[in-house]
Amino acid sequence: MDKRTVRRIVATALAVILAEQVFFLICGFGLPVQFGDTFMGELKSKYERLKETSGKRIVLVGGSGVAFDCDSALMDDFFPSYEIVNFGMYAGLGTKAVMDLSENYIHEGDIVILSPEQSEQTFSDYFNGEYMWQAADGAFGMLRDLKSENFEAMLGNFPRFALEKLNYVMKGQKPQTDSIYQKKSFNTYGDIELDTCRENILPNGYDVNQKVRFTEDVVQPEFMDYMNDWAKRLEKKGAVVWYRYCPVNKLSVEDMDDLASYDVFLRQKLDFPVIGNPENSLMEAEWFFDTNFHLNQPGKEVNTVQLIRDMKAMLGDDRAVTVELPEKPHRTWGDVSAETRIWTAKDSETYQGEETIVIPENVTQIEDYAFSNCAGLKQIVLEQKDPSKCIVGQHLLDGTGAEILVPQMSVDSYKRNYFWSVYAGRIGEVTAHAEK
Repeated sequence: MDKRTVRRIVATALAVILAEQVFFLICGFGLPVQFGDTFMGELKSKYERLKETSGKRIVLVGGSGVAFDCDSALMDDFFPSYEIVNFGMYAGLGTKAVMDLSENYIHEGDIVILSPEQSEQTFSDYFNGEYMWQAADGAFGMLRDLKSENFEAMLGNFPRFALEKLNYVMKGQKPQTDSIYQKKSFNTYGDIELDTCRENILPNGYDVNQKVRFTEDVVQPEFMDYMNDWAKRLEKKGAVVWYRYCPVNKLSVEDMDDLASYDVFLRQKLDFPVIGNPENSLMEAEWFFDTNFHLNQPGKEVNTVQLIRDMKAMLGDDRAVTVELPEKPHRTWGDVSAETRIWTAKDSETYQGEETIVIPENVTQIEDYAFSNCAGLKQIVLEQKDPSKCIVGQHLLDGTGAEILVPQMSVDSYKRNYFWSVYAGRIGEVTAHAEK
């Protein structure tokens, strides 16, 4: 091959690569906003509220536990000299993301309360670039406040984000938002409105895939340093930073006796105060809604009153917090029955050696690792049309390369669902052949 031919091939290859990059850039940045009405689309509103509010603020930072569990209007009544900003978003995005995005807009006089969910993911440097692109759709300027180490993940996820936008534009429809997990569920403070969420809807009263541990290994050492460094930078601005335990469903805690020693560990390692009694974070299952960290409306009121008391104690205000607390919601779950049940690894044993497993519509929860021993499994077919009625954890597909097939017209709902979205790349539409 002569030099002229080589140069022509190289030039052609470079032109193709350049054209591809330009194509992705046009789709990602040039097409109309597609994710603005989704759950992640709320982040830019929280970001703008934090940037624009002046004076002293109480800023609540964390995951969706903060978004679900705090009643900012009630807090406003007891702290009238402060603006309340709920900057809780989504554990699947990563705690560092909300910490980073908030940092530049914290100022003197602010009280910042960091309250991530009690899990290994939220206490780590985990960051999800795909969710960050969806959150930034139409507000890409917020990306300048992310730390540089996150941009590799952002770049790797950009082509997929761009193609998703193009796909929605070509279909003439935006992502489905047919549950509480959508932008319009948030109020102006950044709280999720829970008027219709008044009971625990979990089949066993708790999510079996979301067991909670109060042990030192839950917290990544590097993230402990990250929290301390973040707090120091905010304190240098004149802000006050406190840590508070996120509410936890008691039924999900593996060993209650670990809490006391864990609290000692946390208070020793954190360079900023831990407020409140950790025992108060352990709440009865009836106060929760759809996860082990998401309270229902009555639960949110109870937790917020306790938060107000914790804050007043730190501020030296000993005046009584007199609020009529709601009654505990009645228990809605019973023993697992044929009408509503949990799918376990034992259920999957029946399908050993087969390529397809069909999950009946009455299955309300699938245990983590349920398919890890199914060699040769290629398809997991779900008969449930509503993803919110079948809860899964972070390890559903560990040990298997199977794809998830769902009913026609439910694909987008599954991909946008709080529990299922982590598997979006493996979710497809069931066909008549697959159902056989």
